[in-house]
Amino acid sequence: LKFKLVPATKLSQNPNNLPPDAAIHEGFQDASLGLWKVLCPQLINILDDKNQVTSAESKEENLEVVFTGHSLGAATALLCSVHYNSYFRRKDSDGATTITKHDTIAKATIFSYSAPTIVTFGGPKLCNTILAQYLRTYALEGSQILHLVHDKDPILANNQKLWDSLGFENVGVEMECDPNQVALPHCGVDETEIKKKKRPFLGSVAWNIVDHCNYMGVFIGPRIFMS
Repeated sequence: LKFKLVPATKLSQNPNNLPPDAAIHEGFQDASLGLWKVLCPQLINILDDKNQVTSAESKEENLEVVFTGHSLGAATALLCSVHYNSYFRRKDSDGATTITKHDTIAKATIFSYSAPTIVTFGGPKLCNTILAQYLRTYALEGSQILHLVHDKDPILANNQKLWDSLGFENVGVEMECDPNQVALPHCGVDETEIKKKKRPFLGSVAWNIVDHCNYMGVFIGPRIFMS
């Protein structure tokens, strides 16, 4: 991917609201835009189908949307949630959130589009501090954003110094997990408190690329099937 910071001009944000110095990883921004163009019509169809099923039962329905991904998928999942909010939940100039609906969605049911939840696994830092603060306090206000990482992940270990030198920052809360079992050492973390954990020993122990794909007892990576 194009590993440099560029202006965050492709996140479906009102340019009048976006901080002028907001910068993002160029490759991740482009990848998320391409994915959103594919995902958005599918999401509209899903919401439309849900509308038709529930329209006879309720006039108001809360829909929970979760964006998740691993590695590159973690970065694009986070950024697609920004596109989602811009498309289905628009911020007005006074800061109020307006629920929006695409014309193709049936109007029999009034949906309340709640803020999406974002959970990432082994995801990279992808933007500077200015944009990270903007995303979590404005574009993704009300969303729970959790970045699950572990100390044996070599991708995180080998890129940490580079991300720090470029001024990259996490958008949400970073939490250590176990690569081999479903276990979280710290629970109940306030999502508005951004943790900046120091992992000085990462470079000395994180070397096996397979560990980048091991998260909470699940191998998230390519598999070879023999027929």
